[in-house]
Amino acid sequence: MIVGLTGSIGSGKSTVAALLAQKGAVIVDTDVIAREVVEPPSPVLDAIRDAFGPEVLLPDGRLDRAALARLVFEDEARRARLNELTHPAILKRVLSIIGSQPPEVVVVAVVPLLFESGFERNCDCVVAVTAPPDVRRARLQERDGLTASQIAARMRAQLPDEEYRVRADIVIENDSTLTALGREVDRAWEAVLARRDRAQPSGPGPRPEAPTPSRSGTPPPAADR
Repeated sequence: MIVGLTGSIGSGKSTVAALLAQKGAVIVDTDVIAREVVEPPSPVLDAIRDAFGPEVLLPDGRLDRAALARLVFEDEARRARLNELTHPAILKRVLSIIGSQPPEVVVVAVVPLLFESGFERNCDCVVAVTAPPDVRRARLQERDGLTASQIAARMRAQLPDEEYRVRADIVIENDSTLTALGREVDRAWEAVLARRDRAQPSGPGPRPEAPTPSRSGTPPPAADR
């Protein structure tokens, strides 16, 4: 079973993924994969350098994610270009990992831009993590040390929480304590297993194959969590 885990920046997707891993889920984190595909030597990294200039590279030749983020989060056209350069390689690796898992395993793909990229087409179920904007702002300031304007730019680049609530199959509210979040994850996990069990009589479906880059994708290496 393939579960897509998404949510806006600062909502707590990584914490939810860690809790789901404790329950036996296999986690495929697209942010980790996005970092891997731009490790030099990398044709993806070369393409990013050609498109955005040498200033997005660190002195050792690796990607300067902070510099790239400053460019793309303020410019929709640049974000779209970055997606074009990075999505195919990330998507290919994500679907390869998912396809290598046994059908009975619950695979959770953490995809911040799940709906924007169309990745929900590869999922049996979508779980969204939500939190109030003021809570997310406070988390981002504490976690990443971002300024108010940087946080605003990142939040504008993503869907509003209400759209996650409407489009997801299961919603996890992360607006309180870690204990409360644990209870939300327990509820969500039970719902995921119930969906899996209902689907089992007809047999497990085929694992997804990589679609063409124009139809699906995953978050760019500059995406924040």
